[in-house]
Amino acid sequence: MRWKFLFVFYLKQMFKSKLYAGASILFFVLLIARLILFFSDPYDMEAYGQLPHEVLMLVQMVSIFYIVFFYLLHSKELLYGVQSFFTDGYRIMLEKMSAMFAVHVLCQGIMVMIAYGIFSLVYFIVGIEPSDFYLSLLRFLAVYMFGPLVLSIMYGLMVAMFFGTKKISFFVILVVWIVTGSMTTELFIDFFQKVHANDWKSLLFIGKHAVQHVYNSYIGFEVDRGNELKLLTWFLVLFGMVLMLSIRWALTARERNVVMKVLLVLPFLVVASAYGSLESNTKAFTRADQTTEINDYRKMNIDVKTDLRYDIQSYSISLKEKQATVHVKFSRMDTMKPTFQLYHAYPIKWIQAEHKRIKFAREGDIVTVYLPEGTTSLTFRYDIVDTSFIPYTNGRTVLLADKAWYPKKRASQMYKIYEFVIYGTKERLWWNEFTDQFLPRENNDFTLKVDGDVLFCNLPKRGSVYSGEAQAVTLIKGQGHRFVYKGYQIIYPADWPKMDERVSTVVPQLEEAFQDVRQLAPTTVTVSSLPKTIVFSSFGLSSFMANDHLVYNTNNSYAIDKYHLEQDFYEKMLRLSVQPKGSFVMYNEWIHAAAQFLMEKRDLRKIDMFRSHQSDVLPKSKQELIKSIYFAFQQLSLEQKQQFLRKWYQEMDETWTWDQVSQLVKESGAIGYLH
Repeated sequence: MRWKFLFVFYLKQMFKSKLYAGASILFFVLLIARLILFFSDPYDMEAYGQLPHEVLMLVQMVSIFYIVFFYLLHSKELLYGVQSFFTDGYRIMLEKMSAMFAVHVLCQGIMVMIAYGIFSLVYFIVGIEPSDFYLSLLRFLAVYMFGPLVLSIMYGLMVAMFFGTKKISFFVILVVWIVTGSMTTELFIDFFQKVHANDWKSLLFIGKHAVQHVYNSYIGFEVDRGNELKLLTWFLVLFGMVLMLSIRWALTARERNVVMKVLLVLPFLVVASAYGSLESNTKAFTRADQTTEINDYRKMNIDVKTDLRYDIQSYSISLKEKQATVHVKFSRMDTMKPTFQLYHAYPIKWIQAEHKRIKFAREGDIVTVYLPEGTTSLTFRYDIVDTSFIPYTNGRTVLLADKAWYPKKRASQMYKIYEFVIYGTKERLWWNEFTDQFLPRENNDFTLKVDGDVLFCNLPKRGSVYSGEAQAVTLIKGQGHRFVYKGYQIIYPADWPKMDERVSTVVPQLEEAFQDVRQLAPTTVTVSSLPKTIVFSSFGLSSFMANDHLVYNTNNSYAIDKYHLEQDFYEKMLRLSVQPKGSFVMYNEWIHAAAQFLMEKRDLRKIDMFRSHQSDVLPKSKQELIKSIYFAFQQLSLEQKQQFLRKWYQEMDETWTWDQVSQLVKESGAIGYLH
């Protein structure tokens, strides 16, 4: 009865308080203002999946008002010492704090639901379709808004019990607010950008690793069991500190003994929840894990010895949650030490030949298997774990055909990095790509059995399995939508709006770009026609084109049918269709010039750039020579430009120099056309 009275009392206190109620109202005023600014963006960005990151800064801003409110409320009650006037005064104090906490939880729950309603309304208005995207949005707000704001009461109670009404209390509150807030990772970015998802230091903050990046296509929001267990860990630690500070007001030995027993149990709960958090954290959004993966590839031997004297007849792949079992049958085996490409982050449990485990060795992504005589098949058992390159969280993953998520017959590491030093400076530039961007032309027979909901697989579904012939296999288990448009199967992320309306603009543009590239480089295009299945994404995926499906990653926040993407279509289609040739810089200059030519051919407004940024690594004299090549190129007719680009690509190799390119463009202008 007394607790109910206290609950009602504090509920009235919070509603009447200008500080508490004002902070709550301020949160929504700022949220609406931020949303208005977002939609007033002159660049017309559509990063709707990233939109909820706005709450992180707002949580940081208003939490200090809550801390001060509870500090003032509790410190005044302790100052009067009412809890010492009664024999059960300590119990009364605990009931007061629990009633305050319950009211605060109720208020924050209401605030979260209002915020959820605002975001849901915005998403509904812009045209984002109903799906589990909305449910994961609520989970995101619970972790990054509700949790941190609920914990703010504990900071206020602790400061009140430790410092009372001393003036230093406000300085302590300021320090606590800065150190424990949602924006800690941005305030101390030099430290936290080096913290990995499974590092114990990740327990030092309850915000996000990267505040601006909260959503990945098909993977969803950065919410997982690790985030939730981390919040539980913080709650248990703060709860223990509040109890510890409250012992000084305990009047009887029995009260102190009960509190001590609770405090003795809490460390075990803290360790268990902290361990669970570290084991469950996703690596999809952490800067440190991505940097580590890139550095791992920098250290890998790119000239690793391989033996590909075998032919694969078929694959049988079984995925049970994260456990993968792959049975590979061979039509030819002319070596006792075949090598396969398999993502190095996936721990291999065993490899079997004729039901017997055999030895193997790993060097980066290359696996060397030591075969017994007469081997006609192999079985690989390994785990598909969560990594920065290939996330696997909340049962969602995107296993693309250009990744070595199953053993492949390849002669290189899965990932390649190009690094250069900008001429005349110490600044380094680097580019990266997956080495399987251009898939081998031959097909293999695949059978894939997978549990859970599958959004997309490029193999036909036959009963409970996916099977058929393909160059390689793509499997997407994640948030997204799919529909059919004029024979094209379209797959797109859950945060993309009105795709059914935009596809009538996008697909013809892709078809047009593909045909233009084929006319420009007819003998070099690796795919005969635009694939009938197209997978779109904004961030997080690589781009490639197989015979049966195209994965198109815009790598920006523009709507897929905006003008900016019209430019991107041509360069992207060139990179996906025309294989690299010659030096890295020269190939990129050819792509750059070809994209400008194709846009000019279609009367599209283009940004005239007289060289690509990749050429920054060349000496100034070479940069000036490239500019002169572009200047001469601009003077040519469309027919001359096309013939020049064809001839340049045909003759280009590793030995070609910029003087030869310059001579070629001059000749094309002099004779009018090139044979």
